[in-house]
Amino acid sequence: MIKIQQFLVAATLFSTVSSVQAFPKGCEASGFAFQDQYLILNDNGAQTLYLMQNAGNTNINLEHVETRADVFMSPKLESKLNIGMWSAFSSDIANFYFKCSQGEGETAVQVNCGSVLNVCQYPRAQFPLSNKGNYWISTNKDILQVIKESASKGIYLKW
Repeated sequence: MIKIQQFLVAATLFSTVSSVQAFPKGCEASGFAFQDQYLILNDNGAQTLYLMQNAGNTNINLEHVETRADVFMSPKLESKLNIGMWSAFSSDIANFYFKCSQGEGETAVQVNCGSVLNVCQYPRAQFPLSNKGNYWISTNKDILQVIKESASKGIYLKW
C-alpha cells in the first residue's frame, strides 16, 4: 500500500511540473534567500523541506557554513550536485548557510549560489518525529527519485 501511495505522489508531482515553473506542485519559492554568494535556508527555524536543482552549466558542490558563534562543533553537511540534478534537504535551524563551489580540492572556486541553483520549499511538509533535524534527504538525483526518497522516509509533501 505504501509503494502505491509513493508512486501516486510521485506521479502527481511529476505531472504538475511545467516548463514555466520548474518546481513540483506544492514546492514554493519561499523561505530562503541568496545573499553574498550564499544560499540561506529557513527564514523561521521551523522544520521544512527544500529542493535544490543545479541550474548551472557545470557540476557544483554545496557545503554548510556555520555562522552561529555559540556552536562548538557542527556536522559537515556537503553534497555534490551534477548539472540538472536535484537534492532534498531538511532543516529546522533558522538561517542555515550553504556555499556553492565548482571544481575539486585546491582548484575549487566559490560561485554565487543564486546564479547556479533553483530552490523551493514545501512549507506544509509533515515530518515523522524520527526524521527531524538538518540532513540531506536525497542528493544528486532526478526530481522523481528525490520525491520518491522523501516519501519513503515518511515525509508527507502537502500542498
